[in-house]
Amino acid sequence: MRLERDGTMSIDFADGRHVHSSLGRDAFGPASAIASSTFLPQSSQLNLRTTRGHDIVVDLPKPADLAPLPGRPTIYLDQNHWSTLTNTIHQPDRVKDEHERNAAVRLIELAKAREVILPMSAAHLSETAKQVDGEQRYRRALTIAQLSSGWQLRDPLDLRRFELRQALTVRYRRRCLIPPAAVTLEPGAVHAGRDSTLPDADAELPPQAHWTVHAIRCIAGIIDAVLDAKHIPMTPVPGWAADLNQFAAFLRDNPTGKEVRRKRIHAKFIADLGQELPEAAYHAGITPADMSDWARSYSEEDLPGMPTLGLFREVLHEKLSNGHLRWVDNDLIDMMYLTTAAGYCDYVVGERAHTAHIANALRRLGRVGRLHRHLQSLVKQL
Repeated sequence: MRLERDGTMSIDFADGRHVHSSLGRDAFGPASAIASSTFLPQSSQLNLRTTRGHDIVVDLPKPADLAPLPGRPTIYLDQNHWSTLTNTIHQPDRVKDEHERNAAVRLIELAKAREVILPMSAAHLSETAKQVDGEQRYRRALTIAQLSSGWQLRDPLDLRRFELRQALTVRYRRRCLIPPAAVTLEPGAVHAGRDSTLPDADAELPPQAHWTVHAIRCIAGIIDAVLDAKHIPMTPVPGWAADLNQFAAFLRDNPTGKEVRRKRIHAKFIADLGQELPEAAYHAGITPADMSDWARSYSEEDLPGMPTLGLFREVLHEKLSNGHLRWVDNDLIDMMYLTTAAGYCDYVVGERAHTAHIANALRRLGRVGRLHRHLQSLVKQL
């Protein structure tokens, strides 16, 4: 099934029939970067062609298997390494380190061959959209769309809430929930923790067609939005960095033993969960008294078993323990997404400082992590 920018739709059937129709010229918005969309049901893929003539082939999920991963490692790349891949494809002379460029070439080959999964995240999309240079923004967006093949890292907010809900359910209701796939093709997973759902597809469609249309709309909408030419600045969480700088100064100026300091930082962590904890308690079906009991009596015991929140708390502890480190707005993005990736992906390639913090946190938690600062060390380990 193929949809052109002018609204022309054509369908090729398995029995050889060919049907043409038209949806009118409003099939794509005037600012859309998509020139045509082709659904390939036999391979469960969507081929998008941009207005600049670039092809993007994305995998589509099937209702019974939202994350067909077996045998393929999941690799989360921080934004600076997506820049390396982008430059390797479009401006290879900009990658001065020959070893890093060669590793990028190999990783691109593996991704295109569907031998590894490079999931996109909401952080990738936001940090790409904030780029001021339109050409660089398009190239980065195109690279992420092409090499992720539609695979997404589930919204860290959604995974954090699940981990809290799981801990509360196990502790007070004595049952275990089925976790959602963290790296998935599930429609809209990249923004699953936010109120950003699309209007439902036509309910009159047969169930399988309804699902397919929904999946296509979700992933095509994400890709089209990030390919758009508009520059969208990122809005920081008001006061977050300033509050942590103030708390770090308090710890520095009021020295205590390690045990008291850890309790203070843990209390700060629980307080900073904000609405995440009461929302998890509500969905777990436990009382406010049970929620308070967990925060007071069991949270420190349960947190080490939480893939992302356990790491986040440990990184928070390490950074706050150094009163001379300065917190900046972008630290929240790095901590949220890199701790989530390190908790759920097979490999993480990040920038130096946060990778070091996460490596230390993993050691304290007794976990094994595959963290890298460079693409060349990653490729050697694959």
